[in-house]
Amino acid sequence: MEVWGACRTAFGVAAVVALVGGCSSTVEGEAFPVDTIGMFDPCAVLSDGDLRTIGVDPGSQKVDLFDTHFPGFNVCTWQGADYYLALTSTKHTLEDVKENPEYRDFRQGEVAGREVLNFLDRDLDEGVACMVAFATTESTAMISIDVTYGDTPAEAPCVLVDRVAKIVVSLLP
Repeated sequence: MEVWGACRTAFGVAAVVALVGGCSSTVEGEAFPVDTIGMFDPCAVLSDGDLRTIGVDPGSQKVDLFDTHFPGFNVCTWQGADYYLALTSTKHTLEDVKENPEYRDFRQGEVAGREVLNFLDRDLDEGVACMVAFATTESTAMISIDVTYGDTPAEAPCVLVDRVAKIVVSLLP
């Protein structure tokens, strides 16, 4: 069961990697460590306390996708009791996200005073996975919640991703 959920999460994150070109908008705030192309480190954003509040195990942290770094993307994932959380930093824009055929049902919104883009994976039901993206000073942040295969989470993925976004948005510039 966990293998299928991990694979589904990996495919969702892989869809993020399918984005093409662009640069991000500027937003004020506190900066986090950045890599050589100027993107924030998603593994350095959330504290262990934040991760526990969200409901994932800080010790389950995985960097990159299948231990492979994809240029233009920094990915960090954690596992909870019935879902996975992925936080991605990418050099691609929100417009690139909207143009990605792997995504659907885009909805503009606001979280903690910042414009966000909520959306779904093209092939997954809203009850299985949900995503949100927003611009930072260093890059575009993407948050993905993906239910572990066969589990029924206590909180719907889109409700949870919005709750996680409230925490992350306040931490990123």
